[in-house]
Amino acid sequence: MRHIGYIGLDIQFARLWQTDLDRGLVFINMYDLPQVELSGFTGLIITNYVDEQFMVKHKALFEDYLEKGGVIFSFAEMDESYLPNAPIWQRSPIAIKDRIIKIADLNYPLFEGISEHDLNYRDGVKGFFTRGYFKELPKGAEVIVEDNQGAPIMYVDRTSTNGVIINGAGTDLYQMYRIEESSAFRLTDQIPAIIRMEAAHV
Repeated sequence: MRHIGYIGLDIQFARLWQTDLDRGLVFINMYDLPQVELSGFTGLIITNYVDEQFMVKHKALFEDYLEKGGVIFSFAEMDESYLPNAPIWQRSPIAIKDRIIKIADLNYPLFEGISEHDLNYRDGVKGFFTRGYFKELPKGAEVIVEDNQGAPIMYVDRTSTNGVIINGAGTDLYQMYRIEESSAFRLTDQIPAIIRMEAAHV
């Protein structure tokens, strides 16, 4: 099994557990990126715990990885883009109590078996996955999650590079739901599976 790199700061919220390692994830301290051979990974996950200025400085690493057919799944709230054609993150003007997350593409298997209710609520509390949205998407991008105003929250871009970018403006879905006692827990298995699926079709 080829590994998936999980890129973040070396802090508690971005560290991996044994169950994550069993899924084939490998933690990459973002400051080590210039010394890491990214082409050895079937995909990369970028957490929302990153030093954005460092990422921008080294954006050529991601451009090269994608041009070689790599897959990047980003959860980072980008104020300055370091992924090709990726839009800047916008804070949602909708109050948390009024904002609803909707699965826009029911055929995309990332959310298979997961209810919209479980994405919107954790233990009855709303607002964990309601941080932001994107104004404009790359040409040809496929929206897979949106809010109740139709603003895109997550999309797939297979046209900007030779690889695939899955970009989200919500939160780190992998970390957020990995101990969840609801259907959202399936994301911890389905995110790596989606990366491998996309990589197989590049």
